[in-house]
Amino acid sequence: MTCPRTEDLSALVDHALSTRRQAALQRHLRACPVCSRQLDALRALRQELLALPSPTLGFDLAAQLQERLRDRRPPRAARPRRAGWDLLGWMPTGLAAGAALASGLWLGGLLLGTGAAIPTTFAAAGPAMARVFDPVPPGGLCAATEICRLPRNLP
Repeated sequence: MTCPRTEDLSALVDHALSTRRQAALQRHLRACPVCSRQLDALRALRQELLALPSPTLGFDLAAQLQERLRDRRPPRAARPRRAGWDLLGWMPTGLAAGAALASGLWLGGLLLGTGAAIPTTFAAAGPAMARVFDPVPPGGLCAATEICRLPRNLP
């Protein structure tokens, strides 16, 4: 058996192991002096920690918290809201969504060449803009010969 981890030895000191695992560790400790010394050091550390004095606060923290909670005033009554004010809170979100939708439709129209407001510089290059989806990009290497021999006159 390989040497156990320090966490396992610490769990043995704290009696937090199953009986089967505890028996296996005890068998190993009889044969391994290094692990036995480490276990003795962990037991000594546990005894030293248990011997430390427990600090006292000098006051009852729980009682003070209960008193604060009891004395706490209820929150102020919420101001009445007008019926139309809820919609104004959603206005920036609606405007952003509408702008995103409109720009997406416009850019999609430019890409396909069907956009209503195609600038004159892009008017001639409308179908050529779809060449982004060619099987082989300009200057790219062909993965297969049948891809390289596709007709280039596609829109």
